[in-house]
Amino acid sequence: MVDPLAAFTHNLLRYGNTHAIAEAADAAPGDAVLNAWAAAAAMFGMTPAGRIAAAPWLARARAAAASADERLLAAAVSAWSEGDEARAITLHRERLRLRPDDLAALKLCQLHHINLGDFAGMLETIRAVAPHHSDNHYVLGQLAFALEETDHVAEAHETAARAVSLAAAAGADDPWSVHALAHVHHHRGDLPASIALIHDHAALWARCGTFMGVHAWWHAAIAELDLDRAGAALALYDAHLAPADPECVQSLVARIALLARLHLREVDVGDRWCPLRDAMAERAGDGVNGFLDVHYLYGLALAGEGARAAGAAARIGGLAAEAARALIADPAGDPARAAGALGGLGASLHRLGGSHEQRELYELVELHAALAAGQGGHARAILSRRFDTRPAWQKRLLTGDGAGRRSPMAAAIPA
Repeated sequence: MVDPLAAFTHNLLRYGNTHAIAEAADAAPGDAVLNAWAAAAAMFGMTPAGRIAAAPWLARARAAAASADERLLAAAVSAWSEGDEARAITLHRERLRLRPDDLAALKLCQLHHINLGDFAGMLETIRAVAPHHSDNHYVLGQLAFALEETDHVAEAHETAARAVSLAAAAGADDPWSVHALAHVHHHRGDLPASIALIHDHAALWARCGTFMGVHAWWHAAIAELDLDRAGAALALYDAHLAPADPECVQSLVARIALLARLHLREVDVGDRWCPLRDAMAERAGDGVNGFLDVHYLYGLALAGEGARAAGAAARIGGLAAEAARALIADPAGDPARAAGALGGLGASLHRLGGSHEQRELYELVELHAALAAGQGGHARAILSRRFDTRPAWQKRLLTGDGAGRRSPMAAAIPA
């Protein structure tokens, strides 16, 4: 007989289908752990509907929780449903001290850290559990990602490579470890290695759930774009991102993020925004996750729905609304406002969540807006940060090509 909790954990770690946990919970209404995880699985969709769907399972979990670890799990998932991911992390950490073997809780805690942009906290959480799992490739992959996001790049590379090697030796699907290694390659500026890694694991992405497979190809596409191969980026979009179900919000955001980068590089994307317009409009103003919200609204603005995007920004409030208004000011024809607002928000935007690579979009919009507004000093200041690891097209904005010619985009930047 299959253990439903073990099957759920396995599928969660390999980005498989986790829906079966709901059936197991419904068959065991008095099992606090199964019902807590059924509620969590409902919320993985990152939509208001998911939170509503989670409520009955959460109520059962809270009612059935008897032991300390059961009460902590039910409370942690409840905190998430109430939008308090910081408290969810605190509760999961307390539970992991009792149950360091619970890799599903560790994985969910990782998600909360990502959503809060708390990568130092993520590293702390995983380091506390890692000694119990010294040869577990799933844990090593999570550790590698946290190391990369906190700029421990050499250690991240070693750890990610070991995780990928262990997974291969075990014949196990471990998308996150491969993904972590791709992040390391990108961080080091080795874009060809990142692209090759994604292509080498094409069969793995085909076996994944929608989000992880699409996200992996997104990584390859933005690397192609940074290598000035816009045609290759568009081909990856059409082959691997465009077919994705827009009901999967993480995949929707990957599509928005790639099309936005192509727009910022002045690449004609044709009518590729059209199939996304209704999905973005439906999600605009969800208010479930700030990172998702700003992408929905920026995407709407780029798709010609600026007024609708501005209206939705007024409904979500907080930092997400400020960021969204700053982003949509650029396509609305006010690049000076966009550049100034994004520059002012820069130190705070990590709190919306997302990885280094995902958050690069904010800086790319700021750079595009500064150039459009003729703010050469502002653009130069952006490009001077981390100059050595910037892609060649950005370096050329400052240095020109080998013959001393500079891009027309860089006309505002003092030589």
